[in-house]
Amino acid sequence: MSAIAGRRILGVEPQQAVSDLLLVVVFALLMAPAAQMKIEAEPVPYTLQVLFVLLTGLTLGPWRGAAAMLLYAVLGFAGLPVFARGGGPAYFLTPTAGYIYGFIVAAFVTGMTARLLHERFGSTGMGSTGVVLRFVRIDLLAALAGVPFVYIFGVNHLALYYVLATDELNPWGKAWGVGAGIFIWYDVLKACIAGALVSSAGMRREGLRGNR
Repeated sequence: MSAIAGRRILGVEPQQAVSDLLLVVVFALLMAPAAQMKIEAEPVPYTLQVLFVLLTGLTLGPWRGAAAMLLYAVLGFAGLPVFARGGGPAYFLTPTAGYIYGFIVAAFVTGMTARLLHERFGSTGMGSTGVVLRFVRIDLLAALAGVPFVYIFGVNHLALYYVLATDELNPWGKAWGVGAGIFIWYDVLKACIAGALVSSAGMRREGLRGNR
């Protein structure tokens, strides 16, 4: 059986497969400059990574969005300096490595939530009213749904670091305070921006945003 025939059986035309691959690569690479747009803080810097994670999930859908974040993690693991503080295998032992894992899950959850909400509400119409409805009903809610998963992985990894490498008496409380609590307002703002950008651009599921 040829590769083309195999793709057609799976429901993916060769041209679409190439397009999907290019989108995954592009969105993975966009994470690198997002990581460098930062304000240093300890132990977790302020960056634009979560904004791009949410945009990836909203734009590419669950599977392609997660694939883009997985590729981003692989590039960093391979040694490319695409993370906020470098890259390489040793990076995954640092206090902030859990956020990289969380990006993969958050992109998937954001994309899947957007898909389910789109199926629930269907077409929201045209014009400014349609844009507002898309933003409120679909894109904003989907983006907000992805944010907690960044924290789940990031905070727990950070707490584990405190348990193993420090004498912190309340590792999970400390990890929540410095790894999530101070970022909530910032990440809610990013979710609003991501949802507004996708809604205003009109990237519906039949277009760039696909449902894979």
